[in-house]
Amino acid sequence: MKNIISITLLLSSLFILGNAVATVSEKDNFIAAPVMSEKLFNIEKMTCKMCHITVRKAMEKVEGVVKATVNYENKTATVTFDPKKTDIEAIALASTNIGYPATLKK
Repeated sequence: MKNIISITLLLSSLFILGNAVATVSEKDNFIAAPVMSEKLFNIEKMTCKMCHITVRKAMEKVEGVVKATVNYENKTATVTFDPKKTDIEAIALASTNIGYPATLKK
């Protein structure tokens, strides 16, 4: 009887200790994913089918921009970015500075 109580206490202790270690490990491994924002810009002065590449590259060079997709036919750019690292004005300015004025589409 004494052995059964000892084994039960030992197993209970191991179970509690295992849960405590697992909880601490989950907290240490938790990394919050950044919240991304996606905006649509009107792009002016795109006159050839190569212009969209230039605009895309300029926008993607802005720190915090994850992806820029430029549609030559619609004269628009869809930009996914981290709002903690950049903003709409910086992205539009990158395009404007290379000769393709960009404004946020409403």
